[in-house]
Amino acid sequence: METFNKMAKDMDKIIERLIEGNHRFSKGEALRANISVSRRNQVADSQNPFATVFGCADSRVPPEIIFDCGLGDLFVIRTAGHTMDNAVIETIKFGVQSLNIPLVIVLGHTNCGALLKAIESQTKEGSISWIVEQIIPAIEPCREATELLNCVVKEHIRRTTSQLQNILAPLSKKVIILGACYDLHTGLLEILEA
Repeated sequence: METFNKMAKDMDKIIERLIEGNHRFSKGEALRANISVSRRNQVADSQNPFATVFGCADSRVPPEIIFDCGLGDLFVIRTAGHTMDNAVIETIKFGVQSLNIPLVIVLGHTNCGALLKAIESQTKEGSISWIVEQIIPAIEPCREATELLNCVVKEHIRRTTSQLQNILAPLSKKVIILGACYDLHTGLLEILEA
């Protein structure tokens, strides 16, 4: 029980660190810590990131910047619309198993072009890309939503988070997977309920 309590406290500190960094960034008060020459030298021979961020490749959502982190802090994987393939899955597994990273964040964002393309593909004839195919299951539960794209963004984050929980649960009981949505206008992060 004591070990579990310590893990929970450590996880709370990690999540708090990310949220505080995001708040600093959103207010224009980023510390830009861990980007010095000494930090680069410190992490040159090994890495010990405290979180994995699996997010969208969108140039407006760089995890190290929006979380106010630096070199060696985050283990980042990015694809269009945070779509998963075997390379992504194996990379995340590597972080959990080899680097002992205790937290995986699935990071989506508002106004995601890949998700918008998936929505638009539903009304057009012709072939669709592999990326769009991965996003389409998140559209159906949102058909009646007032803000369709916003609903699809959050549904896709939840689905990706759930898939990763199923994949990672057999590997480690210590890893936590959270879904989060970044707002392009405010610069703030919303942690999503599973």
